[in-house]
Amino acid sequence: MKKSVVRWMAVLIMVVISGFMLVTNDLVRTDIYEGISVSMPKSFRPMSDALLREKYVAARRPLAAYTDHNQQVAFGLNVSNTRWQAGDLAMLKDFYRASVLELYDEVDFITESVEKINGREFAVFEFVSVVRPDENETSFINQKPIRQYTYVQYTIHNKKTWVFDFSVPARVQPEWQETAQKMMTSVRMK
Repeated sequence: MKKSVVRWMAVLIMVVISGFMLVTNDLVRTDIYEGISVSMPKSFRPMSDALLREKYVAARRPLAAYTDHNQQVAFGLNVSNTRWQAGDLAMLKDFYRASVLELYDEVDFITESVEKINGREFAVFEFVSVVRPDENETSFINQKPIRQYTYVQYTIHNKKTWVFDFSVPARVQPEWQETAQKMMTSVRMK
């Protein structure tokens, strides 16, 4: 009986400690690219090449990409040359909203706005998306829809569009939403 109580106490202590590790996303200011910093959990680390290929299916690699210890989180920074001008941010927001709606089968916007963050204006989108499996594709595996929580923001600087994105599976949104919001509102660009 004593051994069983000791084992349960040990398991309880481990669960409590691991719970604190998951919940306490202490943020530290991190330089992620030349003149750009973000406050992010100190446990975040740069993504490996393999994880980059999995999380970012694009021709161009992000300038910066980070993840958590479980590799659930994808936080990245990308840039593209653009013809947008700083005064075009409201129009850019509408353009990217339409793009988001085209990318997914279903989108539930939490936030869609233009916000001033540390002196710079950003088009901000926070949403939960759903991608359903292709009904015309035959598969032996019963595929389920993919639900994703995303926080993305765009700004125009030096004739370039800068994109900051944070995403996790929707099932862990409650654990990460506040952290995502804090990270994105901490972005600083020189």
